[in-house]
Amino acid sequence: MNMHRNDLLAYHKGLCSKAFSLMQKKNADYAGKGGDEPFANFTRCEAMGICQTESGMLVRMTDKMSRLSSFVESGSLEVKDESVEDTCLDLINYSVLFYSYLQSKKEQKHEPPQQSPLYGHPLYGNLPQPTD
Repeated sequence: MNMHRNDLLAYHKGLCSKAFSLMQKKNADYAGKGGDEPFANFTRCEAMGICQTESGMLVRMTDKMSRLSSFVESGSLEVKDESVEDTCLDLINYSVLFYSYLQSKKEQKHEPPQQSPLYGHPLYGNLPQPTD
């Protein structure tokens, strides 16, 4: 393997850029154009009495991990319209959604949210700063 750190960082930047774009599109579908409820599809499992919102998110992440585990074991995927990269992008976005949901809950309890190291990052531009 001849990958160097700069190669790794280039992959990271590219994947995160793709994940960000995918999040914008998918979240518009799930949260609606107003974007008032960015976690709507996740909070439904709690509203239906199935499980906590966080647990629902972790189940979806586990589904993606299981898919990757199957790929590692067999060397291929049967569903050809979702690549390994697609699955990794989904995991990135589920991780962001999970962390953001936890921060949102802290804000509701009036606890100061943790500032993400991505604020001000060139890839993400001027994201809104969390408020105290």
